[in-house]
Amino acid sequence: MGASVTASASDLALRPASLDDAAFVADLFTALWPDEPEDPVLTRYWWEHPWDDGVFERYVAERGGRPAGFASMGHPKWEVMPERYARLQGDLLPEARTRARLEALVAFGEERARGAGALRVTKWAREMDALQIALLEARGYKETRRERFWELELVARRAALEGMTAASRARMREQGIEVTTLDRIADPEKYRKLWRMGEEASQDTPRTVPWTPTPFATFTAWLKNPGIREDRAWVARVGDEIAGISLLAYPPVRGVVVTEWTGTARSVRGKGVARALKCETVMQAFALGVDRVRTDNDFQNKPILHINESMGYRPRPEMIQFIKEL
Repeated sequence: MGASVTASASDLALRPASLDDAAFVADLFTALWPDEPEDPVLTRYWWEHPWDDGVFERYVAERGGRPAGFASMGHPKWEVMPERYARLQGDLLPEARTRARLEALVAFGEERARGAGALRVTKWAREMDALQIALLEARGYKETRRERFWELELVARRAALEGMTAASRARMREQGIEVTTLDRIADPEKYRKLWRMGEEASQDTPRTVPWTPTPFATFTAWLKNPGIREDRAWVARVGDEIAGISLLAYPPVRGVVVTEWTGTARSVRGKGVARALKCETVMQAFALGVDRVRTDNDFQNKPILHINESMGYRPRPEMIQFIKEL
């Protein structure tokens, strides 16, 4: 939720957002980027279950008494983020999107971050969003990272994917690695094992903003989100230990099926586990009638980028991470 403040920016009036505003924000980003529709059910869920147990402020920007934009500021608790990075998000409906208004929302977010004790702010922009990139650079933001996005056409790649999946299954059997779905595992400790493996994997993901731990309660909320089902979450096991996971998120209202997360334990890297798991997710999606899936990865994560290329994923426009010292 937004802090209990009201403010103005340009000709906009900002008020704290409520959970009921999540649908408007999902519609806003869908209107801006219709090829990347945002699901209103998932948006509301994540507002209810904020990631990393951090601090979040969300605001609706109104123009003439009607919602026209959105702004947010969030950060992990400072005891786990000593470098004090805060995350900004915000934008406007296409008909209200001017540089002056967009810059006003960015300035508002910076002010809220500075007041919360942040030393740096980070904001993402699509590489084709010239308006936002120009204003961020003018305000002193520097590009630090890129996130690469991909799309895989399942029908066109069916034969190749079937062959790759068969080869991966054989390789897993030869190494004694079990590949199954999370719902089939009876171990009562499976969630904690999966959480610990995921923490190890996420620490090794290339990043600029320092890694912070994910509380177990946040992890379980993530696993229960409406886009995920345990019978579609593919895991690798070595003995009783979980050594990897890959799963797709299926938006309940609108959107494209996307890779939610792929990660493996250090002990099995180089053994083809990530590829085997990703193959199972896309073959299952095909069987469910999905015609395409998308994924994204950090531009320096060479192993997973190689897997995507070999599976036939095609590049899509990238996202750019900008950072500014406050």
